[in-house]
Amino acid sequence: MIKCGVAQTDITPYLGSDIPGQTYNRISSGVKDPLYAKAVVFDDGNKRIASVVLDAIIIGTETVQNIREKASKLCGIDPAAIMVSATHTHTGGPVGDLYKSKKDPAYLEFLSQRAAHAVFMAAQNLRNVKIGAAYGYDDTIGFNRRYRMKDGTFRTNPPVMSPDLDRPLGPTDPQVAVVRIDDENDRPLAVLSSYACHLDVVGGTEYSADYPGAIARTVSKVLGDSVISIFYTGTCGNINHINFEQKKGIPSSKGRPYSDYMGRVLAYEIIKTREKIITSDQACVNYASTTLRLDTRKPDPEAVKKAYEVLKNDPEGKRFIELELVRYYENPKEYLDAELQVLSVGDWAIAGFPGEIFVEFGLEVKKHSPFKVTVAAELTNGSFGYIPVREAFEQGGYEPSLTSYTCAGPESGYRMTEALISLLKNL
Repeated sequence: MIKCGVAQTDITPYLGSDIPGQTYNRISSGVKDPLYAKAVVFDDGNKRIASVVLDAIIIGTETVQNIREKASKLCGIDPAAIMVSATHTHTGGPVGDLYKSKKDPAYLEFLSQRAAHAVFMAAQNLRNVKIGAAYGYDDTIGFNRRYRMKDGTFRTNPPVMSPDLDRPLGPTDPQVAVVRIDDENDRPLAVLSSYACHLDVVGGTEYSADYPGAIARTVSKVLGDSVISIFYTGTCGNINHINFEQKKGIPSSKGRPYSDYMGRVLAYEIIKTREKIITSDQACVNYASTTLRLDTRKPDPEAVKKAYEVLKNDPEGKRFIELELVRYYENPKEYLDAELQVLSVGDWAIAGFPGEIFVEFGLEVKKHSPFKVTVAAELTNGSFGYIPVREAFEQGGYEPSLTSYTCAGPESGYRMTEALISLLKNL
């Protein structure tokens, strides 16, 4: 029989910490809802794998290795069999140097310990389970945020309902991946889910897990307080919640009420899909990974010169794109070593991308995956900034802008996608 254990630990930082996620700095002043590290461990009698998801905007490779080492020492799971993901909440703790926000080494150590504890506790909770997976569907929550305008220009996050909107520059991914985990007596134990949409809805200076937190609260109300909801953020580098044309769904908003609405809509779809899943107590687990050395982009000398000129008249650093270009020019990266990892349990799998991945790449992985259900999870085992499709570099806009955070070359997403598909096919 397949065994599974789940657990969660609170990783909410102390107040007064930086909250990364905006071009200006925010200092935390309260807690709307707690932040968690949520872990799931699977064991088929031959292999044991673990996945831990953090309510954090990103997760650096050093922190990933720290979590793996700590968790492995506590419960003996092979570090290579442990996947670490971030949800990308924009109201989380100080985990990275992003624009004007700075990472806090003390918090990163605390987070690493708590994440490792979640894995350990999940391993301690292993029990016989029945599992199954399926896709739900919702096309009213996530929208492509890159647009072609009627004058032929391109915009990221254009004005809502603007008469100048022509068409979105790419697709969305309306699939809602759902994994049902029950105990051997068919009582709900956990629900894993995934959807492709940015987590920048709540805003403000109070900690919040954003809409995955609302999913978890709704799941608990329906299935029971002990049921743990673990959410994997899909490939949404160019997808957010803003309903630009309002052709479907309701007019979008911002703040906790709209985040709760999103969470409820997705939770209801998750619960509906879960109820129809046929479970089995038999499944084999497996894992694999590879590391790619990615090329980086080189700053254009003329663009750097103009950036320095702009910043001379911007003492407060409000021109963040120019500021970030200069930062990268002064501290360039020769290459990026990106880990691609897959985990599988029976007929479903998780494919982890280390960055903010354009939706096209996740769709491609899912299309060619041999598994019945595949979760294409971004911000897994590291973050190398935005990973756009080739044409986005020509179109411009926010995501392909060269910064200290986003510097991977135009072929990076294609190489990552090819590697993940290969790993999935060879499991």
